[in-house]
Amino acid sequence: MTFKALQNAFHAFVQHFESDALSFVSSLASNIVANGGKVLTDAAIAAVTAAETNGGTGQEKFAAAVASVTATLTAEGLPVVTNAVHGAIEAAVAQIKAENA
Repeated sequence: MTFKALQNAFHAFVQHFESDALSFVSSLASNIVANGGKVLTDAAIAAVTAAETNGGTGQEKFAAAVASVTATLTAEGLPVVTNAVHGAIEAAVAQIKAENA
């Protein structure tokens, strides 16, 4: 196998993986948008920031963030969809970590 063939095979593999990953993340993003949108994402970022400030174990911080986001959605009259709330919180954690890297 030539270097060019190996390089092309590697690029095809990476593109396939990226496509799968983007499809996966796109589903999560669609779920978040459909179940709270900007209110949900803003609440998740605020909740994760507060949980990090207050400290505790990972489980305690996650529970605090879920409670905070749920309270915000309820106050806004929006549905509380568990997987959208959890996804938004995890996305907020990833975003905050990336910003602080």
